[in-house]
Amino acid sequence: MRHVTVDEAKTMFDELITLVREGETVVLTEGGVSVVELKAPRAPRKPIDMEALKRDLAELRASMPTFTAEELAEFRREGQKG
Repeated sequence: MRHVTVDEAKTMFDELITLVREGETVVLTEGGVSVVELKAPRAPRKPIDMEALKRDLAELRASMPTFTAEELAEFRREGQKG
């Protein structure tokens, strides 16, 4: 992380932009106090493929066992005994 005064930044703005593009964070200061932080934006998030997600969910559901209401009630009773 590089610290530069606002006055210095005015004379070397192009260099600071290059540094930020390369991944460095630059902090601008006034009177020894940080006032601005320059850093590259986060990489954009990939869009969610909803169709693929729906297919994956359907496959997961199909692979899971199914239970009747009576079986679920029995599992609950067994769990309460323990």
